[in-house]
Amino acid sequence: MGMFKDMKGMMENASEMSEQAKQMQADAMAQQKAATEPADPNDPDMQPIQGISVDRYAEITAGLVKNGVLGIEAVNAYAESLGVPTGAWQEVQNGWVARMGQSMAVRTRYGNLYAEYSK
Repeated sequence: MGMFKDMKGMMENASEMSEQAKQMQADAMAQQKAATEPADPNDPDMQPIQGISVDRYAEITAGLVKNGVLGIEAVNAYAESLGVPTGAWQEVQNGWVARMGQSMAVRTRYGNLYAEYSK
């Protein structure tokens, strides 16, 4: 009788795990979809930093890597050539990195856009 009880428990656990996996997949798909839609202008995490949106930040950072831009002066010049106010790149970068650390929506949007701009 113990064997049947154990099998019943295993079947129940398998069913629960299957439901959890389905929910995780649905959540991931929802996050992916949200990341491709325009950012909510009312979301404080999505507000531009020094006039630079997360979309533009992703484009700039991908461009830095893609173009092999190295060195503080070269990075600042590149960022400024793409609309970052003079001397503001470090603030923009620190701000978006901090927001990505706190917000899954920002992190997901940035990651998806960075991947697109890196192609």
